[in-house]
Amino acid sequence: MATVYIDAATKQNPYFSVGAAVIKNDSETFEETYILGNIDNNEAEWATLLETTKRLVELGINNAIIYTDSKIVVDTFMKNYVKDTRFKTYYNCIMKESQDFLLFVVSLIPREKNKHADHLAKTRLYKESK
Repeated sequence: MATVYIDAATKQNPYFSVGAAVIKNDSETFEETYILGNIDNNEAEWATLLETTKRLVELGINNAIIYTDSKIVVDTFMKNYVKDTRFKTYYNCIMKESQDFLLFVVSLIPREKNKHADHLAKTRLYKESK
């Protein structure tokens, strides 16, 4: 089973976002970053989850617990309901990508315990903003 940590970072005015994932599967660790473009941080959290889910499929991983510090994302999966219509497409795509998973859990983690993914996202944002 993979343990995954995700986070997004956004520069304001104009918006520019990146996402990051730390994927730990057995003895392997993968560090991923994604350029997400001109979207706000809430949308970037969703886009990061979608890109990470696609990456898990590419890696042949079908058991994953994904930790995020985005309460909006976690609440959606807990309630199986998308409150903000901007995120409905992301949710539907994530559900489709993860349909063949044996286990796919999205769980809330305190920000201070998500430092590795946070650092990757902020570092990539800094590099792309130069």
